[in-house]
Amino acid sequence: MVHDVAKYKFFSTIDLKSAYHQIPIHPDDKPFTAFEAVGGELSTLSSRRKNSVASLRISMILPFAAARKWNFTFNKDKTFFAMTKLRVLGYEIENGKIRPDPTRLQPLLDMPVPRDKKSLQRALGLFAYYSQWIPNYSSKVRPLIGISAFPLPNEAQKAFQKIKSDIEKSAVHSIDESLPFEVETDASDVAIAAVLNQLGRPVAFFSRALQPHERRYAAVEKEAHAIIEAIRHWRHYLTGQHFTIKTDQRSVRFMFDKHHKNFDIVHRPGKDNIPPDVLSRACCRMVTQDWRQLKLLHEGLCHPGVTRMYHFVRSKNLPYSLDEIRALIKHCRVCAECKPVFYKPPNGTVIKATQPFERLNLDFKGPLPGDSASRFLLCIVDEYSRFPFAIPCPDTSSASVIRALTELFSLFGSPAYVHSDRGAAFMSREVKDFLTSRGIACSRTTAYNPQGNGQAERYVGVIWKTIMLALESRGLPIHHWRNVLPEALSSLRTLLCTATNTTPHERMFVFDRRCAPEISLPEWLRRPGPVLLKKQVRASKTDPLVERVELLEANPQYAHVRSHDGRETTVSIRHLAPSGAICEDEAGSPTTAQTQAPPDTAEGVVQIPGPPDNAQDAVPISAPPDTAKDALRSRTPEVSDCVPTLRRSTRLRRPPKRLDL
Repeated sequence: MVHDVAKYKFFSTIDLKSAYHQIPIHPDDKPFTAFEAVGGELSTLSSRRKNSVASLRISMILPFAAARKWNFTFNKDKTFFAMTKLRVLGYEIENGKIRPDPTRLQPLLDMPVPRDKKSLQRALGLFAYYSQWIPNYSSKVRPLIGISAFPLPNEAQKAFQKIKSDIEKSAVHSIDESLPFEVETDASDVAIAAVLNQLGRPVAFFSRALQPHERRYAAVEKEAHAIIEAIRHWRHYLTGQHFTIKTDQRSVRFMFDKHHKNFDIVHRPGKDNIPPDVLSRACCRMVTQDWRQLKLLHEGLCHPGVTRMYHFVRSKNLPYSLDEIRALIKHCRVCAECKPVFYKPPNGTVIKATQPFERLNLDFKGPLPGDSASRFLLCIVDEYSRFPFAIPCPDTSSASVIRALTELFSLFGSPAYVHSDRGAAFMSREVKDFLTSRGIACSRTTAYNPQGNGQAERYVGVIWKTIMLALESRGLPIHHWRNVLPEALSSLRTLLCTATNTTPHERMFVFDRRCAPEISLPEWLRRPGPVLLKKQVRASKTDPLVERVELLEANPQYAHVRSHDGRETTVSIRHLAPSGAICEDEAGSPTTAQTQAPPDTAEGVVQIPGPPDNAQDAVPISAPPDTAKDALRSRTPEVSDCVPTLRRSTRLRRPPKRLDL
C-alpha cells in the first residue's frame, strides 16, 4: 500500500469525527441491534460491530459525495488537503520517495549531552554497540575518551552530536517486512525504552517516562510493561509477524502465555543490553519541561527559595522536579544579587599551638563604665590552654598594649606568636618593634574578618558575661566591674573547657587548681572556742583519748590552741575534734537544750509535767539527798546544755556481758 500511495504527488487526509456514529444502519437491520435492557434500537454503526470497518471504507470511497449525501462531519484538526508530504505507517512519502519516519529516531536525537562520568559511560556504551555502522568510529569517539571534567568541552560536544547523527543515518532506511524483527527492551526506575532491529541494525527507537503509579511496579513488572508498550507502539510492523524479544530480565518470559503469542523471549545479560538501557536512563532528561514557564512562575512569586518554590510546585501538581528548581534558582541573577550565598570554608583546626604560652590572641573590650584608668579591657587568651588574661587599660594606645604585654611577659616569659585583629594599636610600628625585639612573630586578621581572631573575640564576650553575673549576684553597679574581675578570671580558669576537655589551669600548669570552696573550714574551726585535742602520749589505754583545749585561730593546715595550764602551741587540724560542751549558734547565743531539767516546784520536790486538766493528779516525788546526787554526778557524765550530736545508730547502748570464770 505504501508503494502504491508513493506514486502520487499530492495527498489529502480526511478524518471523520466520531466516524462510526455518522453512518446510519439500514432500517431492515435495526431490529437486530436492539438492547433488551433499554428496549431501543441503534440508528448508527458501532465500533464493535463486525461489518463496521467494511461499511466505513465503502462509504469513504467517494468522500465528498458521501459527505453531502449523509451529512458527514470532518475533524478539521486531522483533515488536510493537497499535501506534498505524507506520513503513514511509519514512513514519510514525498515526491515519489519513501523514507522512514524521523519521529522513530526522536528518542535517540533527544539524548542529552552527558553531565557526569556515569552518563558519559552509558553514552559511550551505546556508541560502541553501533560502532560497526559508523565509519571511522575510533577517530570520531576519541574526544570523548578519558574526559573527567564536566561540562564537556566544545570539541567533545561536537563529537557527541556527530556520532548521534551517524547512528541516525545508519538507521534511516526502509523497513523490509520480509526480514525478521528483533525488539530489545529495558526498564529503569523512571523510564522504559526499546529498540527495533533488523539484521542487527536499528530501524526505530522508543522510550517514555513512567507514570507515578507505574514507578511503584516491581522490577519484573516494569520489564514486562516495557515489552507490552514496545509491541503496542510498533504494532503496525509486528502484527502478523513472528519476532524475537530480548530482555535482561530472565523471569519475565514466564509472565506471558506461550499459546497466545507470536514471539519468542530471549534473555540477554544487562551488560549486553546496552541501547535500551541507555535510552531508559536518559529518558528522564528527554521529557523535561521548558524553563521559560518555570522562570516566569519563579518571578511571579517574587523569587522564593528552593524549599518554598518546590512546596508550591508540588501543591499545584506542576511538572517540575526538584533538580530543575535548584538549577533555575542557582542561575537566577536577581536571587544571586539580592540573596547572595557566600562561600563557607570548611572548619579548620582552631588550636594551632602545641604547648602552653606558645600563641597568644589579643583583643580589646570597651569603652567600659568606670574611672578613667580602666576604660578598656585588654583580653589575652593562650591558644593552647584557653587560659584567659584581662588587663584594665586607660585607652587603646600602643603604649597601653606594650605596658600590659611587658607585665605579662615578666611573669610567664615570651611567647612564639602573637595574633590580633587589625586594630590601630596592634598595627602600630611601636608594637611591631616591641614584639620583634623579643623575637616574637606577629600576625593579623584580614580586613572585615573577625572570625580570623575568633578565640579572642569569643573570650571577650565570655569574660564580660562572667563579670556581669558576678555583679548581679553581689548587687553591685556596673561601674564596679573591676572589683569582681579577679573573681571572674578565677572561675574561668578553674571551670572545664569543653573544647579541650580539661580546665585552662590544668592544661596550662599541669596540676589542679585550688580554690576557696575546696579549702573552706567547718563552722567550729572558724571561731575561737573549746575543742578536743588528740593526746599523742598516754600512760595507759584507759587514759582519755583527747583533752579539752581552747582554739584561738586556725587555717586550712594548722591551728593555734591554748591548753588548760595556759600553754599555747600550734597543732595540725587533723588532731582536732568538736567539743560538744558549748555550742553557739551563728548569733553567738547558747543553743537551748532539747532535754532540760524539769523545774522545781518546791525545794526537793520535782513536778512531773502532765496535761493541764490533770494538774490536780500530779504526784510529788521527793528528790534524793545531796550525797546521792553527788555520787550520781560522779558516775554519769556531765549533761551539756547544747543539742548533742546525733548518733548514726538508734539502738540502745548496753554494757558488754562478760563471762565470769
